[in-house]
Amino acid sequence: MSEIEIRWAEYADWKVLAHVHSESYRNAYIGIIPDHFLERFTVAKREEYYQKSLSEGIEKIALLVVDNQAAGCMIVGKCHDDDLDEKYGEIEAIYLLDAYRGKGLGKVFINWGIDRLKEFGYVKASLWVLKENINAISFYERLGFVFDGAERLINRGKELAQVRCQKTIE
Repeated sequence: MSEIEIRWAEYADWKVLAHVHSESYRNAYIGIIPDHFLERFTVAKREEYYQKSLSEGIEKIALLVVDNQAAGCMIVGKCHDDDLDEKYGEIEAIYLLDAYRGKGLGKVFINWGIDRLKEFGYVKASLWVLKENINAISFYERLGFVFDGAERLINRGKELAQVRCQKTIE
C-alpha cells in the first residue's frame, strides 16, 4: 500500500511543482495541443510561475505526494467566471504524472480539493476541460460533474474549445 499525502504547497515546493506540472501537462495533451506548443511548456517557465505564485500567495496550490515522491498538483479557489455567483469554487487545474494515473489517485486528489472548496464555504464546484480531452471528461463525469452548457475558445498553438462542468458539493 502506498503512503499518500496531500497538502498545501509551500514556497520550497516551487521546483517540484514546476516539474510535475510541465511533465503531466505535456503528457496529458499529446495529440490535442500541437507539439510545438507543448515543447514550449517547460520546467523553467513553470518554475517562474510557481516561484511568483507561491511567494505572493496568489493561488491555493495543493501537492499530491505518493511514497515521498511528488505525483500531482492542483489549483483550487474562487471561480472567476462572470456568469457564476459567489457560491462557486473552481478546480482551476489538476495534473498527475503518468506513472500515477489509473490508480485511483486522481479521484482521491480531486475529492480532497472539493472538500477544501466546501471548507472555504462554496456549495458548487466548477472546472473547465478541453472538449477533445475525452479521458478527462469521462473522469469528471464519473465524479458527478456535469456539462453546464458553457463553452469558450482558448489558443494553445491552435484554437481549442473548453467546456465547463460543475457539481454540487455535498
